[in-house]
Amino acid sequence: MARIDKGNKLTTPLLQPGYTVQNDGYGLLTCTAIYKADGDKVKDIPRGTVFAPDPRLKCHKTDISYGPLGVATITAHYCGIAEGDWTQPNISGAASLSTEPITSHPWFFSSGSGSQLRKICGNPPYAASFSITKLAPYPQVFEGDNGAIFETSQGGKFLGFYSKANSQALKLYGKTSYLSPTSTYTGILYTTKAENVVKVREFVGTTMAARAPYGFRFLLPAYLGDNWKAKDEDPQLMIASANFEDYGVLFKITYELRYNKEGWASAIYPQQLS
Repeated sequence: MARIDKGNKLTTPLLQPGYTVQNDGYGLLTCTAIYKADGDKVKDIPRGTVFAPDPRLKCHKTDISYGPLGVATITAHYCGIAEGDWTQPNISGAASLSTEPITSHPWFFSSGSGSQLRKICGNPPYAASFSITKLAPYPQVFEGDNGAIFETSQGGKFLGFYSKANSQALKLYGKTSYLSPTSTYTGILYTTKAENVVKVREFVGTTMAARAPYGFRFLLPAYLGDNWKAKDEDPQLMIASANFEDYGVLFKITYELRYNKEGWASAIYPQQLS
């Protein structure tokens, strides 16, 4: 059948009925809309074009297909944020064990006094000992609890566990490391502003004592709590990494937070005050 044209040629893409706007539950909006136009050299819809029925959405990319009757079909993909400049954080988490030096254990120098009976080496100062002959060239060493041996010429360096006097010492004999519980949180956020990407990038390597860096938005949901301080007030969260994707009208930020129950030492790691 031959094509019969009536009226003016349709040069401006015409939106077809039946589009759907999807919300991912965290505030990210996506939409695919179909347009029709005449001709074999139809211009696509420019990136950033506002979707007329819903101004929260802007065009991210388009596809154009040309039919046998000279009608072009334009498929436009839109994205946006339901409210404001940010989506809500989409969080996943994992708890695992990692190998750490035994000297970093919070009970390594514990006195074991009061209700806290657990201790590894006890508190210094330790008694001098000459009984460990295989620790040459150290002529004198100091011995803590459970057979923990320290040398004296370089400020009391820990040399290891060497006693087999009891069951607890046997369990520690020769140990140099332990399995430490660790938790990580991975978050995904979308933002409309490029400066927010720069801010998150600059946060990497800093710590937080709350679920948001100072003056910034929340990186964790409220149900995980607001107070992230150890007993000595050191912050328990560190912003460990941040990755970015540029969609032209939106920026996707994927970040990782590391949790340390004992807190990240304020003398070592800079803190985002909150």
